[in-house]
Amino acid sequence: MITLNAQLSGVQPLSTISVEPKKSMDEVAQAPAEKSSTGTQVEGVKVSLSGVGLQKAANERATNTNKDIEESGLPDQAQKILKMIRELKQKIEEKQSEMQALMADQSMSPETKQAKVGALQATLSTLTASLVTASAALEKLTKNGTLSAAQAQQAAKLAMKR
Repeated sequence: MITLNAQLSGVQPLSTISVEPKKSMDEVAQAPAEKSSTGTQVEGVKVSLSGVGLQKAANERATNTNKDIEESGLPDQAQKILKMIRELKQKIEEKQSEMQALMADQSMSPETKQAKVGALQATLSTLTASLVTASAALEKLTKNGTLSAAQAQQAAKLAMKR
């Protein structure tokens, strides 16, 4: 806080100006939690969707995420492989998130946790092998002449994109 006092010699202060820095939205949101008398932080809004809603959102997301592939002008086979690569990358990310959540979960016994980790690792290995196979299939299209050099470069960019 900045306080300014304007004074003339021998005269009482004419004005006092108080300037406080503007608070960000995070600071405003945290202010009630910090002033809580119980010392516990207030939880935010929690939203849950039905299974049908989740499926619809996933379908819309999949359609939008592959729009650039569909509009690329690449051969159908290359487009199918690129879509598969993206789907596999997404599934791998999901399984890795599950693995992290599982490792952080302290509520289950070590034996149960180990069994679940083993199952997730097996799934991750399968997904990773599938991703390698799909990438090799895309590379094969480049080598056998199905894709031109420019198309191969475009396919590589699309494969790296999430």
